[in-house]
Amino acid sequence: MKAGGTLSGKKLVAVLVAIVALAALAWWAIGWWQTGRFLEETDNAYVRTDNVALRAELSARIAEVMVDDNQRVEKGDLLVRLDDASYRDRLAQAEAQQAVAAASLTQAKRQYELQKAAIDQAQAQVRAAESDVEQARQHLARSSKLESRNYASQQQREDDQAALRVAEATLAARRAAVVYAQRQLAVAESSIESARANRDAAAADLAYARHQLDKTRIVAPRDGVVGNITAEAGSLAQPSLTLMQLVPIESAYVAANYKETQLTRMRVGQSVELRVDAYPDIAFEGVVDSLAPATGTEFSLLPQDNATGNFNKIVQRVPVKIRVTGPAEALGRLRAGLSVVPEVDTRELEPRDDAQVARASAEKGSREQPGS
Repeated sequence: MKAGGTLSGKKLVAVLVAIVALAALAWWAIGWWQTGRFLEETDNAYVRTDNVALRAELSARIAEVMVDDNQRVEKGDLLVRLDDASYRDRLAQAEAQQAVAAASLTQAKRQYELQKAAIDQAQAQVRAAESDVEQARQHLARSSKLESRNYASQQQREDDQAALRVAEATLAARRAAVVYAQRQLAVAESSIESARANRDAAAADLAYARHQLDKTRIVAPRDGVVGNITAEAGSLAQPSLTLMQLVPIESAYVAANYKETQLTRMRVGQSVELRVDAYPDIAFEGVVDSLAPATGTEFSLLPQDNATGNFNKIVQRVPVKIRVTGPAEALGRLRAGLSVVPEVDTRELEPRDDAQVARASAEKGSREQPGS
């Protein structure tokens, strides 16, 4: 009796375990059917950032390095200061040239005004000469009339004729002086244009010298953390040499390489759960930002050529960019290169073929037409 009871108890336990196992399996199957089959996961994913390689834009000795490795900086912070002695000299020379050009322009304008006054003076002299000619003609007419009546001598008439010729010659000279002064005014106006062009050129040289001087101060183009600093005081900075790297931490994203068979229902905008190996206790969140236009092998240095006859079908992987959205207080802890396991929920956006999209667009357009 005792042995039989023990055997019945073991059978009961076995039945209960089987029932629990079947219930768990059923529960898992229901969960997989409702949710699990829509979750796409991969461990081929890493944190990426848009690193900024900081280089000098001119050749100069490094005077001082203002930051250390792994230091957080803000946009506009001074990172490296180059030797600026020669560039300050060029700036001073450009400022002096601009002052000379400005003085030349002022002188040309004054010369223009002086020439205008000379024209006015010459025109006044023309009017005076015209009056002298008119007066000489009246004297000649009077003396000729008196001579015809024997009231004046022939000598007087001849003197009046000579005076008229002198007045007419003087008038011609005065008119020629006006033409000459007007042409000199055009020359003075050209001098103003030339001086203005020289001033503009000097201003451009000054702006360029200031810009070159500004380049001796290498500042942070955006917020981030500097690293991989190779700049040393006293060494020569050249445009081809990277002085340091600036990593914008807050702009970190995840580059996940999904299998092509996992992209069937994947769409931009779907939510993603991110598990970062370095921070297992932080539940990072994100959304699918974009899908690469080709597989990774297409962008490789030597793309695979399957037309050679040596063909092995391999499941390709497509890079998927995931934008990290939260938690906001933990975004600054992400570092480029960290391993991530993203899980995309593909239930949110149902896949639609091109025909469905075309029909939906046509229906939307017809609804928006007036009178429809």
